Amino acid sequence: MLVSLLNDVRALGPKGAIVDVPDGYASTFLFPEHLAVTATKDVIAKDQALENRPKETKEERQDRELAGEIDGIEIVISVKVEKGIVTPPVTAGMVRQGLKDLGYKISFDCFSMKPMTEIGTFEVPINFPAGFEATISVVVEEAT
Repeated sequence: MLVSLLNDVRALGPKGAIVDVPDGYASTFLFPEHLAVTATKDVIAKDQALENRPKETKEERQDRELAGEIDGIEIVISVKVEKGIVTPPVTAGMVRQGLKDLGYKISFDCFSMKPMTEIGTFEVPINFPAGFEATISVVVEEAT
């Protein structure tokens, strides 16, 4: 009997695997313990679709993890203010350096922001090449 495992089963395989087991084993152990269900055509088709799905590359995985780590981080940048204008303007390079100081190395290509010339808090999107996005808060304050 073909069954789809609902949990990892040491002798059979990982969660989601479709395995062939004796009918008695399925009905007396796997089904009562809620470890498996009968593998229908829909379940088998879904499993095959997952196997045919392109695998995530190392770079994509790293981008996904980094985007998750930095999403919502707040960077504080202290600058000079002359006549109400930030001098020099806060650029992507300054924001990148602020992230680098926190231990995050991000390429310049990921930033698409205009220079900030005012004091305040700004949301800055960071777009990774693999298609992931994170948004950080940049607080521009007057240096004392």
